[in-house]
Amino acid sequence: MLIKYKLILSVLIVLIFCSCSKDQTSKVKSSSDKEIKEEKLRTSGNISNSELSKYDIGSINPRIIELSKELKEISGLTMTPDGRLFAQQDEDGIVYQLNTETGEVIKRFYLGEPPLRKDFEDIAFANNKFYMLHSNGDIYEFSEGNNGEGVNYKLYKTDLSKENDVEGMCFDPETNSLLLITKGKSGTNDSDDKAVYSFSLSDMKFNPEPGFVLKRSEIKNYFNPSGIEYNHLSGTFFVIAANGNEIVEVSKEGIVLGNEKLPGKIHAQPEGITFLQDGTMYISNESKKDHANLVIYPLIK
Repeated sequence: MLIKYKLILSVLIVLIFCSCSKDQTSKVKSSSDKEIKEEKLRTSGNISNSELSKYDIGSINPRIIELSKELKEISGLTMTPDGRLFAQQDEDGIVYQLNTETGEVIKRFYLGEPPLRKDFEDIAFANNKFYMLHSNGDIYEFSEGNNGEGVNYKLYKTDLSKENDVEGMCFDPETNSLLLITKGKSGTNDSDDKAVYSFSLSDMKFNPEPGFVLKRSEIKNYFNPSGIEYNHLSGTFFVIAANGNEIVEVSKEGIVLGNEKLPGKIHAQPEGITFLQDGTMYISNESKKDHANLVIYPLIK
């Protein structure tokens, strides 16, 4: 009888051990599958599952709107919720409202009177206010002005500097903050990485820790960001680079979801990016030889 009980006990122990081992193996496999899935998301060039794949970036004949000589150094773009397109250009504190169909200047108003002359790099619209970015990380807040009007502004300092060479800014409605992307020094251990910082519009404070970092090793190209925009349809961010002529889609966690080359013959110097409510993407290009322009990519249905 004792031998029988010992035999039964041995069988139970073996069964429990096998069950635990199987469960542990399952957990390891699950963890491994998660890591593999995340690694697959961190792609460079495979955009089949990204929002970027819904735009014909490789088109040799996209719609191009030529802009006036006045806008030869166009830099940032932003879209208001009611579908109005605004732009700014380097050096001058002038805001231009542009016709989305023709690129014609509808009106222009000025940051200060006389207009400020600074190294302005981008513009964003959030919570009924405009924000203009200086390359040293300074942020200028102001309201929309009438045609020919000079408007007052508030200046907000960040912990960034000229060494960071901040060229891109966008509004992130999910966090009610402005995101600032570096072209120069990133503040990380790798000088080739590009950091994205946030400036909260809830308390008007800068977060010195990067929200996420774009690793050059994941983009696999010479990549110096010149613009960033939130895509409200996908909840992701689109980053463009004038140095590198590339466009990258990034998740809010900083995972590179896909990237594509911006054809040099079409995008002489891509600087600004924004989206219409229907997803249509606008990219501004500074003038090199010809006029500056807007290149338009409709969302592929």
